[in-house]
Amino acid sequence: MHNAMFYPAGSARCLLVQLEFSAEEVRMRNANNEVLHTIPLSQLNPTPKLAATRREVMLPNIGLLSFEPTPELDSLIYSSGKKQWASTLESSYQGIAISLLLVPLCLFIVFKYIIPLAAERFAEVIPYSAINLASIHTLKALDQGMLQPSELTLSEQQTIQSKWQRTVSQLTFDNAYYTLRFRKSESLGANAFALPNGTIVVTDEFIQLIESRQDLLQAVLLHEIGHVEHHHSMRLISQSLFSSLVIDYFFTDVSGLIDAFAGISTTLVQNQFSSELEWEADNFALKQMKTAALDTEAFALALEKLMKTIPKESNVDSWLQTHPLLRKRIANARVVQD
Repeated sequence: MHNAMFYPAGSARCLLVQLEFSAEEVRMRNANNEVLHTIPLSQLNPTPKLAATRREVMLPNIGLLSFEPTPELDSLIYSSGKKQWASTLESSYQGIAISLLLVPLCLFIVFKYIIPLAAERFAEVIPYSAINLASIHTLKALDQGMLQPSELTLSEQQTIQSKWQRTVSQLTFDNAYYTLRFRKSESLGANAFALPNGTIVVTDEFIQLIESRQDLLQAVLLHEIGHVEHHHSMRLISQSLFSSLVIDYFFTDVSGLIDAFAGISTTLVQNQFSSELEWEADNFALKQMKTAALDTEAFALALEKLMKTIPKESNVDSWLQTHPLLRKRIANARVVQD
């Protein structure tokens, strides 16, 4: 007789039982020596055995058995002759060495190629109604917190709007899809950003930084439109979700040290993915500027003005921030110009 814990299907109970094996079946008895179930050995569905961990056996429509491993029980439960791959791999130095090489390689491929591709495909099928609703609520939340009404005069706003409309009318995308909004924000400072539904917000501080130069503003607005045209917001959200799911799948049962590592890894992966999106938006803006016969130097000058508002960058920063180094983006704009 062998002791085991029995978890009946559809119940939260846990019963101490004894197992009595015969040539073709196993009887499960309770503490009163009453037979609860008689199960053919062919119906036992054990999980792969791994070192000295507790063995678990699924009993179809009956429940789950759990017990401490012994050589005798292992020989009875795993008597079907099936190869126990987990146990074999765990006890094989060659298998462990191969795993140490393959697991990091597989994770690199997943994070570098598969997740960004999946995020891109997923972002393309999100209905516009959902995107628009999320964007409206996002702007409303920002207006209640980080953003304040613009202090630009109505005349200044109308001048910017009319010049902007003349520019986008020459380009290849639907300009009716985009709306320009002005806000003041001490917390965001000189900034411009696009919501997924095509709403572009420009802060008064940014207008002041570029000294109301329309060519610099148009260059930055085209960059923001690049984010919308390529579904960057939805791709970033999808990528973040998929990354979290993958990390949770592989590391869900490990210690807090791995949790900390996973958090750092997710940040680095997201930042590198975000940098790729910034490059894509930059190149979109430069291409559209050439289409509209605009001087791409304006984009480089706008970035130079932004660069003066931030601390000096180092190469390490490219791993720790979501945007590529501004000096590299400025150089890229001038290479395109040449």
